[in-house]
Amino acid sequence: MKKIITIISILMCLTIVVHAQEIIDEDFLDKIEINANPLWDNAPQAFKVNTISEKYKKESALIFGFKRELSIDKKSKAGFLSKGERSLIFYENVRFKIKLLDKNAVLKFTEFYFRYSDKEDGFSAKVYKIDGTVNKVKLDDAVIVENNSAIPEFFKSFFDQEVDTRSRYYKVAVPDLEPGDILEYVALSKSKLNVRGNGLISFSPQYELCSKNYPILFNQIAIETDDKSYFKAMSKNGAPEFKKEQAANDEFTRYVFTDIDRMPDKDVYYLNVYKALPFTKFQIIYSNKDNPKGVLIGERGEIKKSFSKDELALKAWEDYAQTGDYYFSTGVTVQNMVDAMWKQLVKLGAKDWSDKQYIQNAYYYLRNFVVNRDNYISDQYAAFMFGSLLFQKDIKSELIISVSNNIGSMSDILFDSEIRYITKVGKEYYYNFTDHSNPSEMAESLLGTNALIIEEPAKKTKEQVIKAMQLPNAGFEQNVANVKMDVSLNDDLNTITVSKSNHYTGMLKNRNIADALRYTPYMLDDWKNYEGEAPTERMKAREEDQYLEAVRELKKRFAEEKPLFVKKELQGEFGQKVDYKNFTIESDGRSLKKTDLKYKEEFNLHGMVRKAGKKLLVNIPGLIGSQTQLKKEERIRTNDIDVDFGRTLSWLINFKVPDGYTASGLTELTKAVNNNIGQYECIAKEQNGTVTIEVKKIYKEATFSKDKWNEMLAFIDAAFNTSYKYILLTPKN
Repeated sequence: MKKIITIISILMCLTIVVHAQEIIDEDFLDKIEINANPLWDNAPQAFKVNTISEKYKKESALIFGFKRELSIDKKSKAGFLSKGERSLIFYENVRFKIKLLDKNAVLKFTEFYFRYSDKEDGFSAKVYKIDGTVNKVKLDDAVIVENNSAIPEFFKSFFDQEVDTRSRYYKVAVPDLEPGDILEYVALSKSKLNVRGNGLISFSPQYELCSKNYPILFNQIAIETDDKSYFKAMSKNGAPEFKKEQAANDEFTRYVFTDIDRMPDKDVYYLNVYKALPFTKFQIIYSNKDNPKGVLIGERGEIKKSFSKDELALKAWEDYAQTGDYYFSTGVTVQNMVDAMWKQLVKLGAKDWSDKQYIQNAYYYLRNFVVNRDNYISDQYAAFMFGSLLFQKDIKSELIISVSNNIGSMSDILFDSEIRYITKVGKEYYYNFTDHSNPSEMAESLLGTNALIIEEPAKKTKEQVIKAMQLPNAGFEQNVANVKMDVSLNDDLNTITVSKSNHYTGMLKNRNIADALRYTPYMLDDWKNYEGEAPTERMKAREEDQYLEAVRELKKRFAEEKPLFVKKELQGEFGQKVDYKNFTIESDGRSLKKTDLKYKEEFNLHGMVRKAGKKLLVNIPGLIGSQTQLKKEERIRTNDIDVDFGRTLSWLINFKVPDGYTASGLTELTKAVNNNIGQYECIAKEQNGTVTIEVKKIYKEATFSKDKWNEMLAFIDAAFNTSYKYILLTPKN
């Protein structure tokens, strides 16, 4: 979601001049290494270790140390936010050292990444071989990285993770790596932040999971800030706390996080990482004003670790109340947008609509606004715009704040961005708009979360009415997937033809609708949902011709892309080659008249038939898709179980037995498990030459205690053990 520039929070932009070469310029190479060389002379004790204990020898790799040191150049401090100086200078030093213990780890580190966007940036890497030789990683053949998001965690600059920058990254191959080698690099990067005269800058929040892919002996983040800073940090699930230290310069404060000897977490499936795993989160905020209004901060120089519900409610209301004054685009405030929308709704007949009609149409009008944007709007903006349109019609609404269920509870909120906004009208809840959301449909990330209804503080007493509540949840009866497949064996006796009908409701609809409607022109008729005007209504003849031509071209491109996309998705689902035949939307799920998602896929599927002489083995149960198979080490659970939400999945598969064959092996497919976690049932039978297989899976709740893991295993194993079994087709003669 695009970040919006506001008075109290701006999107930071690092203004760095970069060179657009594909291969790094030779003139840079010496400078990069020279800049980095001083860092080799300042090695913490953790980086002087080269041997490993017996404890780690069965691991794929061992990280000796990962250290990031961030500081603000004190030379820029005097000019911060002054008329003469509009930028701050940030330096970041990184050191990383790892021992590769097997071939899998070697494959992960055959390339190193480094940044070179400023003449003061530096990078140098070494390989310590088993025989004691030390090889310097040569940067001569480094090539530019086109997609910065693909850069591994251990190589990306802190500031580049924090903001969407255009910093230039390169990658270089590390040749002749072998298990037992040790890799180490040091890096220095300089970033210039253009503050554009704003009085407050909120750095993007950072989340640091202590568990990495490999054991890590030493993990440290050190941050130095000046006296204009606010620092917030919260550690959860047993992670160490940030500690405040005195910096070398008396005018700066140093905050340090250090985690030691952390093993990787073995739980892979059904895990909410921020509820289960140790992590710390932190944010830096700069302001040239004391106690800026509407900003979620503590006191200067302290580590603010949490906020009370009163603090959250007050900040949320102050921020919400100012939303209308924020600029949505150049010269256009959010309130300007609301006023223009109201005028348009009035032209469509809003004053004559009933309250129910108006609420529905206003929601769909705003959804249409989102559909025609290239990015979404924040919860705060959505709630303000919807609530303001309701106010124009004198329809009362309430403002609710909550937190995503993958973050935790209200007491876990530390950042403005973690506050979620919802509008309540009567008994109905209205969440943020997506391309496909309907009024009153729930959002997966807010199912059953604790929330607060907040009101405007009293002007004289400043007292604020706050009511605790819980947002609605959706159980396994509401989140349903029904799949029906009619299947037959083709004449080649190698492939099967499948006609697959899909029917989704609730959260399962929300998860599947974007892919189902990809490359379908739903956006062209979206205006009909709010009784709007056709795009061509007020066009001149020439404009209409141009529009219709553009629509034809769009539909043509979609018609070409849709089969390719569906084929790719089906091949991913079944793990086999697919021959696409047809795709049909029966109900797009985007209106209150058709809230369910229904579509049909027709295709030929390879790889489901095996031959044993004249007999055929057909993997009909495999049509329910891949099922989870747990490795030995994954069968021991250390964390609670999280499956996101309760749900019901059912398949009805009708397989026509080919003429001249009889089917057997159905008895082995029958299986039933029903416990506290869920239910799995498979029933197979034959009638009038058709084999019918009915499969049902139910996850009864969203979360379970780790003590229920054995029951979860019974449920998982039953589904997996059925999925790879075959029906035997034997010739009658």
